[in-house]
Amino acid sequence: MHKLPRIVVIGILTVALFVAQIYRMSLIAADDPAGDTGTAERQALLKEMRSAAAAAIKVTEKAGEQLRPAKLVEEPIFRYSDEQRLIRDATMWIWTIEGRPVSVMKLERYSFPDPKRHWLFNVGSAPPNLFTVTWPFDREFESKKPGLAFQPLKDGAELAVTKAARLIQLKQLSRRFTSTMTGGSADDAKTEMRLLPTPLFRYASPADHIADGALFGLSATGTNPDAMVAIQWRGDGKEARWEFGVTGMTNGGLQVRLDDKPVWSQPYLVSRGQVFETWTYFFSERSE
Repeated sequence: MHKLPRIVVIGILTVALFVAQIYRMSLIAADDPAGDTGTAERQALLKEMRSAAAAAIKVTEKAGEQLRPAKLVEEPIFRYSDEQRLIRDATMWIWTIEGRPVSVMKLERYSFPDPKRHWLFNVGSAPPNLFTVTWPFDREFESKKPGLAFQPLKDGAELAVTKAARLIQLKQLSRRFTSTMTGGSADDAKTEMRLLPTPLFRYASPADHIADGALFGLSATGTNPDAMVAIQWRGDGKEARWEFGVTGMTNGGLQVRLDDKPVWSQPYLVSRGQVFETWTYFFSERSE
C-alpha cells in the first residue's frame, strides 16, 4: 500500500475538520431558529414557558351541557421570535380532546422595560364548540362562539392512503390560501402574509371522524403566526370530505382568501379591548 504524501494527509484532515465544524454549526442553528446566540438564555426561557403552560392553566370544552377537560400537548408545537414586535422568544402550545385541537396559546416574552409587559398570553379557540380557560392568577376566559367554523374545501383529491402522501395533500391544499393583514403604523396599511410551509400541528381523531388534519400558520412578520388555517378530512364513506376553518390570533385586520376569493375576515381590533368572542390576550409580569 502506498503512503499518501504528508501534505495530502494534512489537506484531508483540514477538510474533514472544516466539514465537522460546518455540521456542528448547522445543528446549533437548527436548535436556535431565531438566531439567538444566547443558547443558555433560550433554554431558560423555554423551561419557564413550559412550566407556565403545564403548571395550572386549565382548558375545558363545552359542547351543549357537556364539559370536557382538554389535555395539554407536553412540548410546544412551534417556537419563534419577532424582532419587529420586540418579541425576544415565544412558543405555541396546544390542548386537545381525542386528538383534535381545542385551544392554542401563544406565550411571548417581550423586551419592553416595564416588567408588567414582559409576558404576553394569547389564547385562541380551535374547536367547533365553546371553551373556557382558567389561569392560576385569578383570570378566566370563556369564548362566546366557536373559534373555527368549518366549510367545505372543494376540488381536493380523495384522501391518500399513507400518512406521508396525506401530508403532501395537506400542504398542497394550504397553498391555495393567501392572506393580508390590514392596519399597523397606518390604519390603512396592508401587509401580504406568509404561509408557514410546515404544519404547526398534525392531528387525527377517530372519535370525531377526522382521518387527518393540520393547522397551518399565516404570518405578517416572518414566523409569528397571526392566523391559522385548519384543514382536515372528516366524515365516513361518501359523506367524507376536505374542509377548512380559519381563526385569528392578532388585533390586526385579517383578510383570508381561497383561490383568490375571500372566505374569512377579521376587522382591525386595535383599541377595542383585549377580550374578543373567540380569543383573548393580556400582558403579565409573571409567566405562571
